[in-house]
Amino acid sequence: MKWWPTKGMKRFLTEMDNYPSKATVKSMNIFKRSIHIYTIDVGNSNLLNFEIKALQSAQYNTHRFGIYFADSPRHADLLIVLGSPTKNMIEPLMNTIEQMPKPFGILIVEENDEMDLELPNVVGRLKNPEPSDILGAILKIMERN
Repeated sequence: MKWWPTKGMKRFLTEMDNYPSKATVKSMNIFKRSIHIYTIDVGNSNLLNFEIKALQSAQYNTHRFGIYFADSPRHADLLIVLGSPTKNMIEPLMNTIEQMPKPFGILIVEENDEMDLELPNVVGRLKNPEPSDILGAILKIMERN
């Protein structure tokens, strides 16, 4: 990666044209131009929350790809589930899924635990990702990568 001068910088150091991801995800053929994402933390050590916040920063500039984060599951096309659900978070997770407009997809982002709960419309799984891995998976879902 080429380093850009500090004065008059036109691009961020992490801003690339292609974000490769090792994740195996299914594409959703309908979201090629833009996608709205809602994230729900169902039980992780807060590490995945930091990864999502880093992805929302200006360094990754996700808006140039048409990726937006929604404040409500009713306005989202993709649900990102962070962690493996605890017993008390199964019902809120299911309520969130019921509020998603159809068609929608679910991307499961896990730490070390395996989610043993069956969810509908799962398009992919990531394990211990960095922000660039999550972005690469979302671009694969959109068929942009």
